Amino acid sequence: MNYQEILIKGSQILKLSNIKSFNLDSEILLSSTLKIDRSNLILNLEKKIKNNETKNFFDLIARRKKNEPLAYITGYKDFWKNQFKVNNNVLIPRPDSETLVEQVLNEIGINSKKKILDIGTGSGCIIVSILNDRRKCTGVGIDISKNAIKLAKYNAKIQHLKNRIKFFN
Repeated sequence: MNYQEILIKGSQILKLSNIKSFNLDSEILLSSTLKIDRSNLILNLEKKIKNNETKNFFDLIARRKKNEPLAYITGYKDFWKNQFKVNNNVLIPRPDSETLVEQVLNEIGINSKKKILDIGTGSGCIIVSILNDRRKCTGVGIDISKNAIKLAKYNAKIQHLKNRIKFFN
């Protein structure tokens, strides 16, 4: 079976389960399974898929079929200018929250040395995004969930911000 054939099967399953974005979701899940970006997938539709990859893909399709959010399935969500690790211990970053980041950045000058507090930090996407754009600022993220704090620390680390941000449970 090649990439195109498996995409069609995945899309059909999702369509029958009333998933509105069945084609896109199938592409995202196959890209995630193969650990390649969607453009690489589309450019290589005739490439054969390995048996273990086929099983992994259909496992992801089964999760999506049950309306599990794509971000929880793939483990990542794009937010602002970066990609953040997410799981079911945190809310999925929403585009609406990007307006908050934008507003804060409009209020804080590029050379400001402000201290930012993020209450209910979750994945840390808001404070990490702000600190990425305001290099002289520092921050503190707090959350009631220890698992959320672990995830926020990870996201800060991969964005090379762990020295400018502290997290507390």
